[in-house]
Amino acid sequence: MTKRKKQGLILLTISVPMLWFGFTNFMSDTTSSNALGMMIAISITFGGLFAISGLIMLATKNSLGIWDIDDKGRGESLLASQTKVEDPPIQKEIINQPTKKVNEMAETTNTSVEMMKREKELEARRKELEGLLEEVRQEETELEQNLQAKGWVKKDGEWGIE
Repeated sequence: MTKRKKQGLILLTISVPMLWFGFTNFMSDTTSSNALGMMIAISITFGGLFAISGLIMLATKNSLGIWDIDDKGRGESLLASQTKVEDPPIQKEIINQPTKKVNEMAETTNTSVEMMKREKELEARRKELEGLLEEVRQEETELEQNLQAKGWVKKDGEWGIE
């Protein structure tokens, strides 16, 4: 038995008690609390999911769901004329040398990425400073109101008593 079929059987085995618990409690209308109602709903949902997954795993041979694919024996039906390659092999020096465009793109990308990171840092600092400025404005407003309540008056940017 394959590993996939064993996993399918395990899922089916787990789904049976979950579905039994969920459906028997659901049909008996004995949900006395919200927690029990949630457990019943979760039990039915996951039990159904496990049952469907287990059946699919038992019915198919691989994760793609394709039935008769066998990794053994691939390429045996090819003709000898189909396997010959007439092109010369690629030289290692050509493969190991990156092109100018690749290098330029890498430099541009690094620079762009660094610039984007810096922009995000500056944005965060700006937001922090705006927050601090707003706090200072609020505190100044409260202080001015307290001073005015005590009889102080602001004339030409200077505080004085009336």
